[in-house]
Amino acid sequence: MAWAALATAQAAGAINGAEALEPSELTPPLKEMKVRWDGREVDGSGMKSFDSPRFGMVRDGGARPHAGVDLDAPVGTPIFAVADGVITLARYNDPMLGADVLLMFRPTASMLTYLASVGNAATDGVLYAHYAHLSAVFVETGQRVARGTMIGRTGTSGNADQKYPHLHFEIRKSRFPGIGPAGLRNRIDPELMFKVDFSTPVEAITRPR
Repeated sequence: MAWAALATAQAAGAINGAEALEPSELTPPLKEMKVRWDGREVDGSGMKSFDSPRFGMVRDGGARPHAGVDLDAPVGTPIFAVADGVITLARYNDPMLGADVLLMFRPTASMLTYLASVGNAATDGVLYAHYAHLSAVFVETGQRVARGTMIGRTGTSGNADQKYPHLHFEIRKSRFPGIGPAGLRNRIDPELMFKVDFSTPVEAITRPR
């Protein structure tokens, strides 16, 4: 099957089983959801910036997008399926993302209503959770998983800075959301769906290298 036809079929749920997904409550991808502190001083006061690890046009002075949120997590931290769903991607050596996993799921009607109210509705009610820079992957493409299943461990694979161990976590509206600023429209800020703790961030430069 040609790539374009395959992508169309997957988007329609003909191959990846989207039509069979049951609505699921959500659970966080990590037991502790702390933003990764990037260690940059905002001014001479010693204050640090939370912006770069967050979602949106937050990098290079607002010129470069970040498609997810970077969560502080030492290498080997367990990661969990955020919902009942199907693994649509499990790989080990992407040059940018390293070892990564993509989980397709259907949130509850109340969550979809909330997302619609903040302008982030998924047109078919199906979303994708993306986990990147992992050190271990415990699932396979096509596997069904239950909410809370341990699906891998965090790492610094791909292009992750070795000084900043973290989980790159995305919520996508489609499996193929695109890249760059346009790709943000096909993604949802994870902070809308999961509470992220900004009270005790960890400055990467103080962590073991």
